[in-house]
Amino acid sequence: MSKTGRITIIRTETKILDGRKTSEKTEYYRCWCDVQSLGTNERYTALQKGLENTIVFKVRNCQKMEEIRKNLKEFSAEYKGTEYKVYDASPMYTDERTVLLKCRIGD
Repeated sequence: MSKTGRITIIRTETKILDGRKTSEKTEYYRCWCDVQSLGTNERYTALQKGLENTIVFKVRNCQKMEEIRKNLKEFSAEYKGTEYKVYDASPMYTDERTVLLKCRIGD
C-alpha cells in the first residue's frame, strides 16, 4: 500500500558572485506523488551503500522530470517538511508515463 502526497522539487544552482561560490535554492516543480518503499533487492543494495534512509516517489513523467534525470545533482525533493537528495530518476519499465524518484535524506 502506498501513500499519496504532495512533493516539492527544489533546484539548487551554484553561481559565482564576486569570486565566491553561492548556492541559490528555488522551487522547481510541485506535483502529486505516491510514496513507495524500495523492493527487497534494492533495499539490500541501498543498505550496502550506506543509504539507510531511502524513499521512492512515484510521479508522472513530464518535461520537468526529463530535466531532473539529466541533472540529478542539482535537485532535491521536500516531502512533509523533510528534504531528500535525489540520487536516481528512472521511468518505470511497465509504464513509461511514470517516473520513480529515488531519494535519500540530504547531506
